[in-house]
Amino acid sequence: MPFTDSKGSLVTVQEIYEADFTLPSKKQMNIDTCAPGGAPSSFSTAGSSTSGSIPNTATSTESHQWEEDACQAVEQPTIRRCPVVKEFHEAQAHHPILASTGCTKNFCQAGRAVHTDEPRVGENRASELVEKEAEGFLRELHQEGFFDNDEAFKNRRKSVLAEIRSGAQDGIVRGSEKRSAVGGNWYQTPAELEFGIRRSWRNARKCIMRSHSDELKLCDLRRITSSAEMASELVRNMCEAFNDGNVLPTVFVFPPRRIDSRGPMIWNHQVLEFAGYEMNDGTVLGDPNSTGLTKAIIELGWTPPRPRSRWDLLPLVIMADGDVPVMVEIPSELGRLVEIRHPRYTAEFEKLDLKWVTVPALTRLGFDIGGVQYTAAPFIGWFMDAEIGVRDLADTFRYNALPDIAQALGLIDTTIEGLEGLEDLPEYERLSVLSRSQQELTYAVHWSYQQAKVSMSDTLTASTKWCRYDDDFKAKNGFRLPADPYWLAPPQGSIVPIWHRGGAPNYQPKPLICRHVQDPLKAWEREKVNLPTTAKLLHLVDTKIPDRPMLPGKSSSSYCVVPTPRRRDAGYGGILAGRPTPQTISASRTQASSVEPPTFHDGQSSSPLSVTVFFCSAGTFAEKVAVKLTDRLRDLAQGCMNLSVGPTIEPLNQLQASAIRPGRIVLLVVSSTGQGEVPANGSRFIAMCDREAGKRLTSPQRSFRYAIYGNGDSRYAATYNGAAHMIDQRLRQIGGLTLAGGLHQGDTAVATTALQALNSWWTKLRPAIQDLASDSPKLRRANSDDDFGKGPTIRTIDFQTEATSRHQVRFKQLRTDHYEARIANINPSYREHYQGTYLVTLDLGSRRYEDMGCIQVLPINSPPKVRRALRALG
Repeated sequence: MPFTDSKGSLVTVQEIYEADFTLPSKKQMNIDTCAPGGAPSSFSTAGSSTSGSIPNTATSTESHQWEEDACQAVEQPTIRRCPVVKEFHEAQAHHPILASTGCTKNFCQAGRAVHTDEPRVGENRASELVEKEAEGFLRELHQEGFFDNDEAFKNRRKSVLAEIRSGAQDGIVRGSEKRSAVGGNWYQTPAELEFGIRRSWRNARKCIMRSHSDELKLCDLRRITSSAEMASELVRNMCEAFNDGNVLPTVFVFPPRRIDSRGPMIWNHQVLEFAGYEMNDGTVLGDPNSTGLTKAIIELGWTPPRPRSRWDLLPLVIMADGDVPVMVEIPSELGRLVEIRHPRYTAEFEKLDLKWVTVPALTRLGFDIGGVQYTAAPFIGWFMDAEIGVRDLADTFRYNALPDIAQALGLIDTTIEGLEGLEDLPEYERLSVLSRSQQELTYAVHWSYQQAKVSMSDTLTASTKWCRYDDDFKAKNGFRLPADPYWLAPPQGSIVPIWHRGGAPNYQPKPLICRHVQDPLKAWEREKVNLPTTAKLLHLVDTKIPDRPMLPGKSSSSYCVVPTPRRRDAGYGGILAGRPTPQTISASRTQASSVEPPTFHDGQSSSPLSVTVFFCSAGTFAEKVAVKLTDRLRDLAQGCMNLSVGPTIEPLNQLQASAIRPGRIVLLVVSSTGQGEVPANGSRFIAMCDREAGKRLTSPQRSFRYAIYGNGDSRYAATYNGAAHMIDQRLRQIGGLTLAGGLHQGDTAVATTALQALNSWWTKLRPAIQDLASDSPKLRRANSDDDFGKGPTIRTIDFQTEATSRHQVRFKQLRTDHYEARIANINPSYREHYQGTYLVTLDLGSRRYEDMGCIQVLPINSPPKVRRALRALG
């Protein structure tokens, strides 16, 4: 498409973006493609991997002229700053160190899975470069408020640079034949290292799950220097992070690489990896992706199981820096497999016998943080369904399951003459059959992981979360996060929102996650030449996991942490053990006497009651509930002149202190993340509440109304609606008055759709809002379940009666939602001190459940036990 420049000459988009601008460092900036209007699809820096980074510098006069010419051609003659270049300047100002993406002005590698010039760990670097990267990392820490003041930052920088210089040695930098000063390491505190791994994940331009980067946990194992201890500690801590399927994303960091060494390394690509056996006929039994690794591990001394199968897990092989390899078998609690089943094609998928591991745990990637290279830093997370259903099980060079699925589901009519299999179909029909097979496989994968209670994300949710996360980042910083479209674009194509975005800049900030410059198998081949190649080199490690608290009926191969009883908020009157303590009563009096009367619309004011809806979630469920809630509120406002509804729903971080005022109702839909934590799009709100709570002694209370829908899962009792409880507490602290009971605890184990979740809350919420918007103060007071009264009047509460009443309501709800089942058989017969697993058969009567269905079992306590418990409680 041609454009006209300021001189009236025709120029093309290609000609515009073939223009370059020069940095003083002699590096060149290349803009690969750009949509009409100046939105970039990628931009990168050209340069050698020897240095691996470009220092932050200003552009020259020529670059500004280029900006003006390009923008005049692409946009309007009056615009003087091209959005492409402006975004680059913003990103470069924020990130002192930018690494190479492997692209040059004349050669773009955006279509390659691995770029030839990408940064790597495991190599010597010039001391000057290590110092620059360390200083850049410290500056980024300072920008994020890590240091109390400038003086603290300067002192830390001074000590770090001195540490690097004292550890520098004479050596050869990769790609150079001359000897020079090679940079040393510096010790990063656990807090600095945790920031580094989180920021590395956020900068990982190939990953779509980066919205969870602030939840990443650090397991600091830098004290470990032997292969045997590395293996045992990794397996032990990996089991804890797996968390019985409720995965805690964690990085396990071993010591960094030293000068002239390879650093600690792990042979496996992932902790959980299937073996691939090369058969005599040239086929592969198992995973073709791991045939070389399987052969090397067998040569090291591993004996595969008999008979061999497609689903044999390889042992984990680890070698510390300067140590021989150690091999360890994967324990059963970490190595259990998820059987892939389909609710509509039960028999067909059972016959296919497809399986996969529970979690991804990458082991051959390292972290490059402030000039320090961590060559062994495996990390655990959770799968996205397409990783398994579209790639691992479906790729023709992996398990190639789609033809078998098509055959099993009857998608190929073999009764037609001349049609024996998938390869005989016309291409357009073969594509249709393969697409249908892929769709059903991906659905089966996600459904199976749900049944197994193992964390998993679906493609649509992951894409939506990434788009929102990237938009929030740009709104805050003025530029987008780095993104490699080859990796981020979903296999489902235009159905998924991220497909249509475009304009994602492809740059690489540091700190970062990257590959090792050496292959561990080849590294061992070189090292073992000078070592005796006997079986004594192989040390088997005891991987027995220490005993942990278990619930009755749990097998010894899994464990469950018993949650500490947590005191409820004011919704239960602040009671413990059914009776108020003197401290509780005193606190209640103080709170009640200090609360000002609500200052809502009272029928005389002309301004309507304002209702706004916010959501807080790491996924999409809370937003869906918020959207449906807003639709119902607008319908309600149609028949109520004194009620107005906010025009949009927004993330909780967008709720400002100045917007919380009398006459306003704030409705929140809150999901938890991690271990009951507040998601990233609500973290700034928590900080704001903490600041505002400190002002309450010197400023009037806000007296706004709020209600919260907590989106939780009661099957995870220890963290059930943890974020909703935390936000409820903060809102009370800044003077919020509850509406319709305050916190309504939703349960996705019962209500699986947004509509089901909303219905139970709406029955309480609607009359409460109608009451406040009504012209009758009498009705308003009568229907408000949280009216604190006027002035300093204290509300008298019969704690025992209120608690009993609430528990009776809960009991009736349980009796409505559940029914009694008879124990038909227990195998083995019940024994008081038996610690093994019981197989319990329940008689459900005439009720029917689909195979692999999930039920909740609530054992009924006997009357004598209940009486003893009540006596103990007083």
